[in-house]
Amino acid sequence: MTVRKLTLSAAATTTVLLLCGAVLNGAAAAPAAATTAATGAAATSAASPGVPATLAPPASGTAAATLATPAQGSAPATATADPGLALSSYDPATGTAVLAPAAAGPQQTSARAAAPDAAVAAAAAVRPGQLIDSPPTPAAPHGALVAVTGVQQAADGTVAVTTRPATLPELLGATSTSLHSAVSPGAFQVEPRLGGIQVTTDLGTAGGQGSVSGSLGLTANATVPLPNGSSATLSGSVSLTPAVDFSYRGGLGLIDPQQARVGFSLGAHADWRVSANLTGGTSVRIPLATYSASPVVMVGPLPVVINLNFTLSADIAADGTVTLDAQQAYDGQWGVHSDYVKGPGWTTTTDPGTSTVTPLRLDARGSASAKAGLLAEGSIALYDTIGVKASIEPYLRAAVSGSVVLDGAGGTPDVNGSAVLYGGLDINGALMARLAVLGTPVLSADLPFLAFHREWRLASGSTGPNPPRIVDWTPLSSGLADDNRSAHLKAQPDWDPYAVKASCPDGSRLIGLSHGGDDGLCTDVTQAELWDAGRAFVVDHGGTHVTADWAPGYTKAQCPAGSYVSGYSRNGRTMGVLCAKSAAPQGASTRTLWFDKGDNRPAVAGGGDFAYGFAKGQCADDEFVAGVAYSQPWWQLWAARPYALLCQKLA
Repeated sequence: MTVRKLTLSAAATTTVLLLCGAVLNGAAAAPAAATTAATGAAATSAASPGVPATLAPPASGTAAATLATPAQGSAPATATADPGLALSSYDPATGTAVLAPAAAGPQQTSARAAAPDAAVAAAAAVRPGQLIDSPPTPAAPHGALVAVTGVQQAADGTVAVTTRPATLPELLGATSTSLHSAVSPGAFQVEPRLGGIQVTTDLGTAGGQGSVSGSLGLTANATVPLPNGSSATLSGSVSLTPAVDFSYRGGLGLIDPQQARVGFSLGAHADWRVSANLTGGTSVRIPLATYSASPVVMVGPLPVVINLNFTLSADIAADGTVTLDAQQAYDGQWGVHSDYVKGPGWTTTTDPGTSTVTPLRLDARGSASAKAGLLAEGSIALYDTIGVKASIEPYLRAAVSGSVVLDGAGGTPDVNGSAVLYGGLDINGALMARLAVLGTPVLSADLPFLAFHREWRLASGSTGPNPPRIVDWTPLSSGLADDNRSAHLKAQPDWDPYAVKASCPDGSRLIGLSHGGDDGLCTDVTQAELWDAGRAFVVDHGGTHVTADWAPGYTKAQCPAGSYVSGYSRNGRTMGVLCAKSAAPQGASTRTLWFDKGDNRPAVAGGGDFAYGFAKGQCADDEFVAGVAYSQPWWQLWAARPYALLCQKLA
């Protein structure tokens, strides 16, 4: 099981925030600190008494808000007697709100109407300086945690207030608490996004500590149009079992906590089938259903609102002409969470779990590389102000020139021509950086992280004396670990020590890079077996072989004449290129391809979306990458990123 972490260096993050006129209370954690966060979730001390956390049952009617005196010292906030008031209106932009008697049911509403003096007395209990901790209501669907700054009573038992945002340290003080719990399927609102979708819920049985069993089910039998004028048929079933992670360990002050965690996990089982006629550069994402829930974690008498959202989509892509009928099974459990530790700061961690992709049936005919997958995109937040978002996509990819038929799991494909079948798993995401609710503000922007990407060969075959050659498109993902696909280099000493790096399969060349992450794309399109028989190579980190300033203002790592880029590396603020000696003559024509502002790829780009969520640059099929221009983005001064490619013609 592989765990991938993003760490934000304190010095780099502080520099960014000073440039923006902001103040940093916490930067990102080192891996050791993340371990502290994980083990500290259940830790207690004399200064941080442990308080059990449970999921509250779904509320009937409009749930009343909790009024509380803010935390003092190590003690959490003190809840006042239940005034029976709920947020009837709330404007987070101005901080204005109105509290009115909560409508829990017709009988209680009638009782309050018969006793207006009680409602007026309840409203009179609202004072400046108190906290309003509201579960989700129609006026505040994501809940609200605010401090009262002004009060204006009304004779009808309502009270208008002005507020400012409050923080969890003001609510929980030095309390320690933790919770990992499945979320009841009954707590979710599910919205089908496509005709032919049916949603089912298995409520299961309730367990201790707010845990539940059960799952969210979805079945599909739908036909949808594709951009090329054809259509795709989607069918099958999906079962999801979501769970949430929350922990908090406060400090003695009210500035920021000692430790916190927010995250989610998602178990899934799917039997999924896609049938389509695909032509050219097809890439389509078809939303199937959206899921949303706002479970409330009760820390003693104090509610903490968690907002969980998922979108399930079918993802279909092809870079040629192919008729595809693919059925796959997916089983797995994966998770992503962000941990905060006072001092080091934030660390985002992804666990790909035990995901498996199994081909059940396949019938592909044509000449293309085609992919069919199920994409789950989810986010979790506290009061909609902090958390992580991530996407997972298990998929099957078939590279076929001719036909391939697979009938039954574990069988041998019947190949006429050439075909290769791959399984793959992509996880991407970002730390949602609106962290004011924890008292640890950073930039009001999402900080992307490279989470996980792997693709593995399942089967291959060819028939006939000279079957058509299958073009190989290999995505690379170095992230925080090497992704060396070169069999020759794996047997050699490390070609760029201390750097994270990626290399293409032997004979392939680099043709694309992403700007925001560490993703690349290799291919042998147009020219196969480009590396010379002696496997000669050099590594350049900038300037040695530059003969013209093709990217002014940027450091340029460039290969010498007669070589091409077959890999890349990054060591903090420095990038390197792996230059393989070419076995074939090279053309003289070059061009600069910028991709820092968005995708810059051929109209029909092979290889699919090799870096989902990031800007990508990709040379044409009859070109190779001869150099990379790099610098540091303003939001990521601790890491070099590519901004432009030097694309050069093949002979």
